[in-house]
Formats: sequence, structure tokens, C-alpha cells
Amino acid sequence: MRFLRHPGLRSIYVFVTLLPFILSFIRDWKRYVAFGPPRALNEQQHRRRARALRERMAELGPSFIKGAQVLAMRDDVILPIYASELRKLQDRVPPFPHQQARAIVERNLGRRVAEVFTEFQSRPIAAASLGQVHLATHNGIRVAVKVLRPGVRQLVETDLRVVAILLYLMDFFIDANLMKSFQSVISEYARMIALEMDFTNEQANADRLRRNVKDKGIVIPRFISELTTSEVAVIEFFEGIRIDRVDEIRAMGINSDELIERLLHVYTRMAVVDGFVHADPHPGNLLIDREGRIIILDYGMCVEFDEFTRLELLKIVHAVTRKDVDAIVESYYRLGMVDYDVNRGVLKEAAKTLFSIQIDNDLSPKQVQEIAQQILDTFHRFPIHLPSNLVYLLRATTLLEGIALQFNPRFNSLRTASPIVKRLLAEIAFDPNKPMKDRIIDAGRQLYSFASDTVSVVHRLEREQLRIRMHETDIYEIQRFFIALLRRLLAGIALAILALITTWALRAHPAFAVSGLVLIGLLFMMVALVPIPRGRKRGANLFK
Repeated sequence: MRFLRHPGLRSIYVFVTLLPFILSFIRDWKRYVAFGPPRALNEQQHRRRARALRERMAELGPSFIKGAQVLAMRDDVILPIYASELRKLQDRVPPFPHQQARAIVERNLGRRVAEVFTEFQSRPIAAASLGQVHLATHNGIRVAVKVLRPGVRQLVETDLRVVAILLYLMDFFIDANLMKSFQSVISEYARMIALEMDFTNEQANADRLRRNVKDKGIVIPRFISELTTSEVAVIEFFEGIRIDRVDEIRAMGINSDELIERLLHVYTRMAVVDGFVHADPHPGNLLIDREGRIIILDYGMCVEFDEFTRLELLKIVHAVTRKDVDAIVESYYRLGMVDYDVNRGVLKEAAKTLFSIQIDNDLSPKQVQEIAQQILDTFHRFPIHLPSNLVYLLRATTLLEGIALQFNPRFNSLRTASPIVKRLLAEIAFDPNKPMKDRIIDAGRQLYSFASDTVSVVHRLEREQLRIRMHETDIYEIQRFFIALLRRLLAGIALAILALITTWALRAHPAFAVSGLVLIGLLFMMVALVPIPRGRKRGANLFK
């Protein structure tokens, strides 16, 4: 929170703190910043830099803690070493004085704290980067009062301006496509954190989740509307144990297998049926009460999926349960996760290998994760893009799997998901709430879309406008091939000219001429036999 009241000083502080890292990353592309070949770092050097980056972001405060958490989700942009290190950042910062919290509550509610709450605890029960929570009592009901951290909006705006300047500087040195990915990450972060800093948006998300979730074993606390503003939220308080405290949960006599199945079922349903997902299910936001119910907290980070995406997600999950590799890969293309010019065969082979290790009971989860990571690392040269809503879904899936592994170290997501998906498929297929007219309309839309695409392709063929695109990676490889071929050809021509000159100069001494020609011939053969190297994008050792 340093320099919070001085945006200019804060900007200088952030710029000076991050500049060494920016220069270090640029050197991975150009060793001497302005010129030179890429610099290669070993795994230990990457890990040391990732650890230092995490520590600096933690020191820079709320904006960068949240930003690092968003960046850590983007395995399609940064290497796993950096993603795993940034995931260690905890969204916990020192609490601000309770006098400030009271002042913010009174300013937003227009009344004194004592007039609204019969009890208001001075010591917060939780403090995060954007706000903190105090226990209170309102009309005889225990409530949690969530207060936005003072000055945090100004802090975020200042930090985003500094980050924009740093990205502008990096754009002169780093690949343009990679910079576009970083720009999209920052844009998504700016959008999401603006929503999280508005508690009325969180209330709307909670109300929507509560309408969707019908399971009585899931609790989503209610907001008190008349006491909720953009900076203050008053929410029902439920006591519970963090879901990662496995021993305590089992000591209460709760069946852990049923608990995990219920958790996975509700989140799968959110994604493929409701189209609205609570995207931040880390252990601090999931509590278990004495009755075994799951209490979901913190609704600032929720994502929405349109009907097309929901259907494609359901197809993917169903295809996974059936081990249908072709259907999985096709859905990836339709969702825009990979370009259509990416090698389909490579994706299929990788998916088959992942399936084979998932169903191998002899492998530990750690071994499965290591093998899977090796396969995913082969995709670094491919343009695998994750739309922002799928990034948050992937993060939620990873968090849920991590929770399940704490209860069962040999947890297998494929086997557990199969019965859940079958139930949801049956529910969707025989949904009594969807009129037959709507189903016919949906089928007609799909048929019309297919017919329109077919007509468009035929017209392009008639006008000879159908183009075959080559991906940038393939063009880069071809370019490197012809450059190496041209260099070899020029070397051969130079050697041939040198041979002619040598023959002419040594014609008075045939023995020297013959030996000279033999030597030049050997050099020529060496040039001809030198293999042409495969190309490699600059910075491939660091970024995907």
C-alpha cells in the first residue's frame, strides 16, 4: 500500500520494481536488448527468476496479487514454471484499521454503525487484496460485513497505467503475437477486477447462482439488499470448515466420496447446463458445515457461457467419457481453442496418450501429471488460444481437482466424471421445461447454418476465391529452410569460383593444382552434406 496517496510516486515505484524483470525477459529474445541472438536459460534459472517475480508482485500489493493470479491461469501464454510459482501467491494482505472500515460503512449506508448493527466486531475475520470482512449482528441475525479496501480503485488504475507503459516498451522487442496475448490478459484482468470491486455485481452473481443451484446440499448465502452498495456488502454468515481440512471433515462423520461427487456435479452442471459458473472455488471459498453441506463464498469472479459454448463443452465432456478423440479435437476447433491449420494428427495422438495414462491404475497422480505436462509442452509451437471464459473454467477445474486429490490421492477425474455426465445428458435430453417448438427451432438454426456455410464454400470455389492458409509457424520453418539452402548454395558457388582461380593460378604446377582441387572438392562435399537446421522461434525457451 506504499505511495497509495501519491499516484506519481506509486508509478515510479512500480516501474522501477518491474523494470529489471522486463529487461530480463527481453534478453531472452535479444541477448543485448537491442540486438543479439536469443538467450537460453536452464530450468533452475527460470525457477529462480519466477520465485523473485512472485515475491516482487506480493510486495507491490493488491493489484499485482490479483494480476498474478489471472496470469497464472494462462498456461497458453507463459511457461508452467512461472504459472505454478505465481499460483502460490496468497490473496491475503494486512488488514486496514477498523475505524476506516466503520467510516466506509457509515458513508455508504448513511447511518452510524450502531444504528444498523447491534454488534460489529472490530477485528476482521478475513482480509484480502480488495477488501476485508467483519462479523456483525443485524436484526438478530449474524452477518458478514464485507468492506472495500480504501483507495484500492485509485491504486488499481495507477498500476494498470504503469503496466500499459511497460507492455508498450516490450512491444518493440518481443514477438507481436505474444504481446497480443499479454494485452488480452491485461484487458481481461482490468474488466474482471472492475467487476470484483463492485459488490452490487457480486450480489447479482450470488442471486443468479442461487436460482440455478437446486441441490439442498449446496448453500449460497443471501445478501441483504438494502445494506449492500458498491463498497459495502452485508451477507448471511454461515459457519463451516475449509474444505481442504480433510481430517476435520472426516472426524465429523462426513462421507468424503459423496462430498467430492456433489462438488463436481454442481460445478459441471453450472458449466454445461446453467451456463454460469462460480470461477473461484479455492479452498478458502468452500466451507463444509456440520450437516455436510457445501457453502460457496465470494462471487465476484463468475463467468457466463452462451448456448453454443455450453453444448460444445457438454460434447467434450461426453466425448471424454466415451474416449472419442475425434469428437474432442473437433470441439476444440469449433470453440476456437486452436486454429484450423494446426496439425490435427498431433492433437489426436496427444489426446490418445493422455487417455491411456488416465486409465492406467499403476500410475500415481504425480506421474500422470508429469507425463501430461510433457505432452502439453509439445504444443508450445502451436497457437493454442483459450478464450477468457474458458481460462476461468480451466482454473476452476484445476482447483476442484486439487481439492479432490487431497481427499483421495488416487483420484481419477475421468472415472468420476463419467456417471455425472451421463446423468446430466439424460436430464438435458429429457428436459421437460424445454418446449418442442424450441427444440425444432434449434434444429432448424443448425440446419440453416450448415446450408449457409455450404453455399458460401461453393460460391468461393466458383469465383476461385477459396484460399488455403499456412500457419505462421510453418512459414517460419520454410523461411529458415530456404535461408539455410541459399547459404549452402552460395558457399558452393564461392568454392567453385575459388577452385577455378586456384586451377588457373597453379596450372604451372600440376601437382599443386590437383591437390588444391581435391581439397576444395572435399570442402564442397562437406558444405553439401551439412544438414539444414529446423527453425525455432525466438524466446521459445521462455514463452509458448
